[in-house]
Amino acid sequence: MYSWSRLTSIVRNPFPLHKEVRIYCRDGGAMAAETFKDLERRGWLERADAYRGIFGKITAQAIGPILDTYGDLGGQAFLDVASGTGELAAAAADRGAAAEGVDFAATMVRVASGAHPDVSFHEGDAEQLPFPDGSFDAVSCSFGLLHMADADRAIAEAFRVLRPGGRYTATSWCGPADGGEFFGLLLGAVEQHGSMDTGLPPAPPFFRFGDTAESEKALTAAGFTDAKTEVLPLVWDASQPSDALDLIYKSVVRMPMILNAQPEPARKRIHEAILAGAEERRDGAAIRFAFPAAMVTGHVGDR
Repeated sequence: MYSWSRLTSIVRNPFPLHKEVRIYCRDGGAMAAETFKDLERRGWLERADAYRGIFGKITAQAIGPILDTYGDLGGQAFLDVASGTGELAAAAADRGAAAEGVDFAATMVRVASGAHPDVSFHEGDAEQLPFPDGSFDAVSCSFGLLHMADADRAIAEAFRVLRPGGRYTATSWCGPADGGEFFGLLLGAVEQHGSMDTGLPPAPPFFRFGDTAESEKALTAAGFTDAKTEVLPLVWDASQPSDALDLIYKSVVRMPMILNAQPEPARKRIHEAILAGAEERRDGAAIRFAFPAAMVTGHVGDR
């Protein structure tokens, strides 16, 4: 069995700091070094079509609580950062907001625009938003901060584009120590049968913003006032154990890279542990995992 003390150190940053991954020409010369941000962008470009029907079923549960933090959105200028397939921005529009979304993956923008033609979606970088100062009354970031190389800069950018009195709300996954059952199963399987040390480029702590105190601290440092958090009790229901592997390989980015970097025998054992752990959570026809998320919100005072 894996050691929970060892796993606790992993989940603080399950993607440890490694040297950059370099891509080589045929003559052996280095062409470029792929960063965490490069790999994230490439991964999300490849997963836009599958995300909505798999992981999107979990993140959709946070849409109502996120939008409730803003109160009446009627006539408000609303921006969803890391807007993905567009469900949050579309729901804000349904509540009367003049909603827009921005995402760094062109394929996500394409899928969102096709699904929600009445909402404007843009390709852009959360760490350098393509909007003037004070453009919005409300900004959200639903499960996006953990995918950003410089999340603090992204939070500062949200603060910049908000008007005085505006509000920012973000959600992030809680780790195994805070009830994230699926992450506990996945990281425990890797710890027991493989290694997180795969030579991938540096990555920020995955569960940093699942720590409610850290989330409030980050918003306060960016200039937001009255930062507060709550934990959302999200869940994921699967019908069969293999759904867990589909969730990993088809709708997230970093973990497939880590699993694919394992030797084949280790990867097989990891898969078997995930399948067995999923079956242990069966309750009748459903396999249920707790996916709690920390939601932090704060507003902009007088500048």
